[in-house]
Formats: sequence, C-alpha cells, structure tokens
Amino acid sequence: MQKLITSNIIPADHPINGLPKRLKIKYLRGLGEALCGIEPNSQMGYKAKFCFDVLCEHFIGEKIEDGWTYSGCNKYIKAAQSLNRIGFRFFRMSDCFWWDVYRIAYQSGLPLSYDMYDKVFKKTTGIFTHKFREAAKKHFFADGDGKVLPSSLTIQSFAELSFHKRPTKRLLIVGTMSAGKSTLVNALVGHKVAKVKTTVCTTALSYLYNNPFRETVLYSDGTSFVISIGNEITQENIPNKAIKFMGSLESLPIVITDTPGVDYAYDSSHKKITYDAIERGDYDILVCVCNGPYIERNGENDLIDHVLKQKNKKILFIFNQLDRFDPADDSIEESLKQFKRLLKNKKSEAGIVPISAKAAYLLKKEMKSTLSKFEEVELRSLKEKMSSIFYDFGMYGTGVCSKEEDFFARSGLTNLETIILNK
Repeated sequence: MQKLITSNIIPADHPINGLPKRLKIKYLRGLGEALCGIEPNSQMGYKAKFCFDVLCEHFIGEKIEDGWTYSGCNKYIKAAQSLNRIGFRFFRMSDCFWWDVYRIAYQSGLPLSYDMYDKVFKKTTGIFTHKFREAAKKHFFADGDGKVLPSSLTIQSFAELSFHKRPTKRLLIVGTMSAGKSTLVNALVGHKVAKVKTTVCTTALSYLYNNPFRETVLYSDGTSFVISIGNEITQENIPNKAIKFMGSLESLPIVITDTPGVDYAYDSSHKKITYDAIERGDYDILVCVCNGPYIERNGENDLIDHVLKQKNKKILFIFNQLDRFDPADDSIEESLKQFKRLLKNKKSEAGIVPISAKAAYLLKKEMKSTLSKFEEVELRSLKEKMSSIFYDFGMYGTGVCSKEEDFFARSGLTNLETIILNK
C-alpha cells in the first residue's frame, strides 16, 4: 500500500493528452484489459483498478464501467498499441502503452508471472513492440535505463523509483490531550491533517505518508483508495492518508503515526492503543510531545516513564508551548536542565527539542497564504515574542542564537526537522 499511496498516479505530459476522447477511450480500454489480464480480482488487482479508474477520470472525465475486462483475445490491447501519436502518423503508442502497464503493475504490486506473459503480453507484441515492452519491464522491475521509452515519462518515473528506493523513516507521535500533539503533526506536514481541539480528537492510529508527487490528498482504508479534490484532510475516519509534506521533510519517504491522547478520562482504550503502539516498536523515532509549562502533570509523567522503558529506540521529547512562558516568572533554560537531569538519572540518551508547534504551523500556513485574519494576528504576536532572545527556542536546542528574521529556526522547527533527517 505504501508504494501506491506515495506514487504519482497521474503522469504529466502524457502522450494521449492530445487525442480525441474516442481514441483516449480506446487506449484506456487496452490498458484495462492488460492490467485485468494480469490479476483481475486479488488485493493487488483492486489497487491496479483504482489506478486505472483514476486515469480514466483524469483523461476522459469519467470511469469506463466495462473497461476493467479481459476479452481473452487481447483485442483492446492490440487496438491501443495501434493508435497513432498526434502529429506523427507512423509513430504508434506502443512505447507509452507498455510504460503505463508496467508502471501501474509496479505501483500496485501486481505479479509478473509466466502465465501472464504467455496469455497477455507475448501474444500482443511483435518484433518492434517487444523492445518497448522489455524496456518498460526493466525500467520498473530491473533498474533499466528506459532509453527506448518516452523521455518525458521516464524522467518522472526515475524520480519516483529513486524516492521509493530510499529507506522510509517512521515517526510515532505520542502525547497527552493538551500537549499540542496534533499541532506538531500539522507543523511537520505543513497542512491541517490533524484536528486541534481541547476535546478528544484522534481515537485510533492514523498514518500520514509523504507523497512528493501529489498536491492533493490520497486516502485509503486498506481496501479502497480515494483522491480528494483539495489539499487538506477532510476524511478523518480513514486511517491512511498521503499528501506532499512542506519544508525540509518534503523529499523524504516518511510515515507519521499519530496516536490518541493517553489521558482521555472517558475512554481508557486511548491509552491502551497508544501504549501498544509504543511497545510494538514499529517506528524509527519515538516522538513524545510534552506540555512545557505543565510538565509535572501526572498523566504526562506516566507517559514519560513508559516512553523511557523503550530500550534501543531513538527517542525525542518535544518541549512544546514554550511561547506561554513568562520571562518575569519562568525560566525555559531551568526547565530544560531539570528534565535533562531526569533523563540522566534514568540513564536515557533521549533528545530534547524546545519548540512552539503553533508558531511553526502558522509559519507554514503563511507560506501558502492561507492564514485567517485571526491567525495573522496570532502569528504577528508570536513573531514579536520570538524576536527576543528569551523566546528563541531554536537557540535552546542548538546552543546558537538563531538569525533575527529566521522564524522557523526561532520556533524550534528547523532544529526538529534537522534531527529527524539525520537520525
């Protein structure tokens, strides 16, 4: 699922863009027949059909209801390959056709069996089209160079293949209800992907995938996929979501697992869900968000103790909401020293990152020019605070004063993203 949810399903500058609708339908029918012939009904088959339906809606504005059909005689496959490119009478669509077939097979995990080869592919490729098919297969499944494939398309797929070859970094985000966990998730992603309320928000595990190839949101419940129209999360009840992250993490294969707040008084299952996720260890970095001004609360102490029981795991404690400290009465430096002593006493090498997640999130919204009037006022106030040394949260993390106008550094987000990238 991860490969599909982080893929570019709709390629730019596809050769069929300029064809009349009736010829687009002919091409798409051939594509549907080839993919359906490989694997019509399996788990991987429904992923391929989703990609097929997305292409149909993109190119012709609707699904082809009977397009996911294998005729048995490969007539649609042959017809699709025989189409002429616009402006090139004697140049057929065979190259991009097989590029599409193997691209979707790769994204959806379709098996490339000998049965499929004999039944579908061998019977539909002659001497000249055979080289395109073999080049496409090697490009996606055997690190081929794709030189005989359409250059505009292979450039895109090389970027995607390179992205998927990089190791995925997995973050597990935990915290109490008031620690600012959801705001931190929104700040890392750069979009409103987690609800921010004073009441309970997250009730189960939610997975957020970075997809650098799409501006819109791709949802999956594990059995189906849906692409949203906008670029904000609107379907909270679907556990898997993919969107292009903003900032330093945008080129990194990364999965953020968001968890319920552990101290919800009316449902003890929230704590169990979170603690089970911690103990499973299915993550590279365990990120525990703490409410900086109220770090001594019982609920938070219990969570901290449980986090510190995890051995041989990379752990980050996020000291959040430090913008609420009052220079007249509070000391950020002393609070951090006290927590460092706690970690030392427990023989933990966990890292500590001071931050204002709210400032970081609003700064990313400012980049997109999506701030509301209230948020503009709120961010202006936070910038005024962060202009003073006391509220330079990046400095507390790095030991070096941040540049005067670098508010991302002053919010602490630059330090956090750098740590994530390098851990």
